Formats: sequence, structure tokens, C-alpha cells
Amino acid sequence: MHRAFSVLIISLSLLLLGGCANLSWTTAGKIIPPVHDLCPLEGQWQVIQEMQPNGNSGADNSSWEGKIQFTAEVAMLGEYVWSKPMFKIKKVNSSNYLMTKYLSLPNTLMPDSKEVEVITVSSEENFLGEFMRIDEAKLIAFVQNKVLYLEKVSDQADSSLASANLNDFKTNEHSNSGASGVLVGLKIPKGSDVNDNADNFSFTYQTLWLAIDNKKLHPVLKGDNIFFPRTSGFWELQIRQLKEGSYIQDIYSAHDVSTKVQEPQQRTMTISRGEVKTGAGQKIIDYVGNDFVAVETDQGENRLQVLPVDKISASEGIKLSDLLGNNGLVAFSNARAQALRSLNNNINITSIDNDGYEQNFGLIRKNGHWYLRGRINYDFQDASDPSYMDFNVNLVPPAKLIFYDTLCLSWQYIKDRVPDAVDAFTSPNQDMALVITKTKLQVYSIRAGQLGSEPLAKIDLQTGTSVIMAEWATGSYVDNWEKAFLANGADAVVK
Repeated sequence: MHRAFSVLIISLSLLLLGGCANLSWTTAGKIIPPVHDLCPLEGQWQVIQEMQPNGNSGADNSSWEGKIQFTAEVAMLGEYVWSKPMFKIKKVNSSNYLMTKYLSLPNTLMPDSKEVEVITVSSEENFLGEFMRIDEAKLIAFVQNKVLYLEKVSDQADSSLASANLNDFKTNEHSNSGASGVLVGLKIPKGSDVNDNADNFSFTYQTLWLAIDNKKLHPVLKGDNIFFPRTSGFWELQIRQLKEGSYIQDIYSAHDVSTKVQEPQQRTMTISRGEVKTGAGQKIIDYVGNDFVAVETDQGENRLQVLPVDKISASEGIKLSDLLGNNGLVAFSNARAQALRSLNNNINITSIDNDGYEQNFGLIRKNGHWYLRGRINYDFQDASDPSYMDFNVNLVPPAKLIFYDTLCLSWQYIKDRVPDAVDAFTSPNQDMALVITKTKLQVYSIRAGQLGSEPLAKIDLQTGTSVIMAEWATGSYVDNWEKAFLANGADAVVK
């Protein structure tokens, strides 16, 4: 009996010791909890450069004010101090991670290892930022809508910070760093029947403002046309339609809202029967960004275009190589060549339009992300109208075309929560989500990486409506954007 008891004690001891072993292979590709009371970013960090999307940087760091410091009890980002920060570490492929951030780093800053640590910092369910570790003394930080290159200057935070009263600083309770807002551009079919052929290609455009502060929803605002931010200030995109019989021409104009613009005079166009029609024809907006607009045009054949906002009335779009360079053009040409092979096998196709193919591209929205697409126009035997075929381009849209397009929740999770979802957007602060169905735009708060139990708002959408713009503001910018939108004539949506 004593022998059996001894064997049992030894077996239990071995089992407990085995449970303490460090099984290194179990952590690859998973979230790694930091050691208790150990801060993975402990110390003081200096902002060396503010990075641009192409990896270039300015001559100094004057646009960032304040220090970046961390302890297990306090996180200091610029002029704000956050108490009791939480740190989550995950291992990711560095190239794939930077691609999702639309960031290209110079070779001198690329990590030696393909697999790197990314530390996510939050406080009381507020997302503060992500930090990609290059090595023990260098970080790439994604905070407050900025990309910063940091170098460690001390392994310990200021003694004054560790011992100071947090009331001496702008803490999270007294700031709106946890606020998020978004300008949403909507493309709405004209007429009550979206299947009506007469109105099938006619749309109106509208902008919504949605914002939350500490998980509470601001009044929802609505304005005509597309109101959007640029580095030079806020702009407005207006579309005026001229009709003459069956001919329709869309007149686009974009202007800085701080500049007084006279109301466009109403003009009439007289087109004689049999006269050749000139002008840009009809354009349908698929996407609006800070500096570019993606449209679909009808100039006898349906083509895609990407137009600079400053030259939005131009008849020709920009070339894909102007955005993506020669390497991007090679990938685009290869995708187009593969699509052409399927058309060449069709004996009923009489001709294929190869003119200006480098300008025949645009953007399409799918599963919560923007994707590049190309188009091939061709003539089909005995068909009265030209035909076309779209093809996918396996390239991430460049940051100068799309600045932010990160979905912090998986598309599968969103579909599980909202089965009829057709699109979704999430804020850079990871505290707000928009879930779009065929008839609703639902606003959710995000808590602990999950959608709130109930939507903060449900906004009715006309069938066929799609989102063509989502421009995000965080922190103090939320109030500034809201005031600017109101000053431009926006009204509160009555629930």
C-alpha cells in the first residue's frame, strides 16, 4: 500500500513539473500573454521620424508633441496619460502586416526576421495603438492616425511619471482620445424602383456623419453631395446632371468648402437629332478618397477610370503605373493577359478594345475591403451594345489611393453576428463598427474585440444603396470634423 502511494506522489509531481515546461512550438502564430507585471514596451521612446505611406519621412518630428513612455501601470502617448494599460503580443509575418497598413519601409528599417512581434496597447477597452518591434531598441508605431519610427532612449520611464499624480496630466477621463467619427459617402439609386430601366444608372449622393465618444453615439448628421477631408481642408463633390432626350451628361465639380463658390447656373443643352454627342457622358462614382475618385463611365462603352480630385472633370483617367509603378503595371498586365485568354477562345467575339487599357481600372468593395479591378471591353457578334469583362488584380491598393482600410474584426465573425451583412467598416481606434445590410446601416460599439450586444443606431437605406466613402477621425479631430460638417449645412437625422 505504501509503495502504491509513493508511485502516485511521484507521478503527480512529474505531471506538475511537465506543466511548467516551456513548450515553445505552441506559441507560434498565437497571442502571447506578457509575463505578469512585466511591460513589453517598458521605458522611454523618442519619435525619430513620422513615416509616410511610401516609407519616406520628413526632416524632423515636429508634428508629434510630447513623449512616448510605458510602465506596467501607465502609458504616456504625447500629452495624454492612460492608466492601467493592457498589452497583447502577437507574432505576424512582417511583410503581410505592413501590407495591411499600406506601408513600405526602407530596407534599413525592415526587421531581420520575417516573423515579428506586434504589441497592441489598450486601456479600459480603448485602443491606443499598435507597435511593431524591429528590434529591442526600435519600433514602428501606429498611433493617433500616424505612423512613427521610435527609438528607445531609456529602459525606464521618467521617475516623475512613475510617482506623479495622474491629475497633473490630461488623462483619458478628461480627453476625447477615445472618440471616433466617420464621414460616410452613400450612392443612392434614383426612383423608388431600382429595377426601373430608366433610372437604373441614375444615382444621388449623400454624406452621413457618425461618431461615438466613450461608446456613446453623437447625433447622426446628414448632408447632400459628398463632403470629404483633404490635407488642404474639407472639400465638397457635387454632381449635376444634364439631360436631352435619351442623352445624359454628368457634370462633376469639387471645391474647397472654405472658398466661396457661386451656385452653378442652370444650363440647357440642345442636341439635334442625328448630331454626334460630345462630353463625358454619364459617370457613376464607385469610390471617393482624399485625392482620387474611382468612377464608371458610359461613353459608348462602359469603362473604369480613376480621376484626381483636382481634375475631376477630365475625360481621361490616370494610368495604373502612375499609382503602382512598373512592378504594379506588370502584375496588372499579367492579370489582364490571363483574362484575355478566356475571351480569345470565344469565336463570337469580333473585336477587343486594347486602347488605353492601363487607364481602364477601378475599385470594387467586397467582404469589408477595397480591391483593385480591371476591365476589358469587347464587341460581341450581333450585339447592339459593346460588352465588357472585369478581372481581379492581386495587388493591395496603394496608400495614396486608400489611406485606411483595416477591418479589426474578421469578416466571418461579422457574418455570424449579422448574417445579412454585405459590407463592414471599423475605426482606427477599434471602438466603432459600421455593418451594412441591403436595407440598413447599423452602428455598433466594439468592446474587447467584439460587437456590442445591440446596435447604437439603425439607419434605413434604400435598396441598392452602397457605401463609396468612409473617412475616419479620432481624438480631438472628431469635434472639428463634426463642426465643419454642420457649418457646411448638414442636418441632424430624426430617428
